[in-house]
Amino acid sequence: MSRVLSFQKVDDYFEELATKHVDIKDYCSTSVEEFANKIASVDGVKSPLLVFFDYYGKLEGGEQRTFNNRSLAFSVLYTGVKPDDYPGQRTAITNAEEIGLEVLSRINVQSKMPDIGWLYNNFDKNTVTMDEVISEGQDGFYGMEFHFELKTLEPLTVTPAKWSDGEIFCV
Repeated sequence: MSRVLSFQKVDDYFEELATKHVDIKDYCSTSVEEFANKIASVDGVKSPLLVFFDYYGKLEGGEQRTFNNRSLAFSVLYTGVKPDDYPGQRTAITNAEEIGLEVLSRINVQSKMPDIGWLYNNFDKNTVTMDEVISEGQDGFYGMEFHFELKTLEPLTVTPAKWSDGEIFCV
């Protein structure tokens, strides 16, 4: 049985958002090593970039229904902003906020469309929080980070074929 939601589905979705948004120039997933390698590469990081940096879940619900709530976080970052360029820092943070809210707007609208099954009716805009990112590392990253939750139905049923003694479970 394929699960309704997985890390890979969310990662692919964020990468697609980054690709389709006309202002976002780069994407990086949750791997710290991938991000470090991207920074150190000859091409470097293109700015602004969308970074999907946190994904965790929590089961909740009663006997009849279980939800596998996911908390997701992404940031929109600008690179190369100098530590003493205060107007540039404010501009980067302001622009990152605008782009991030546009990304959240798309997530909100798409959550009302059945095309993406794991997102459909699962985005809770009341859980959105955001905070500025100020001078992360030597590379002068400035921007905004955004956190939100999805509430996904997760049937906790055993898949007999996945167990050597699977015949003990009803199908």
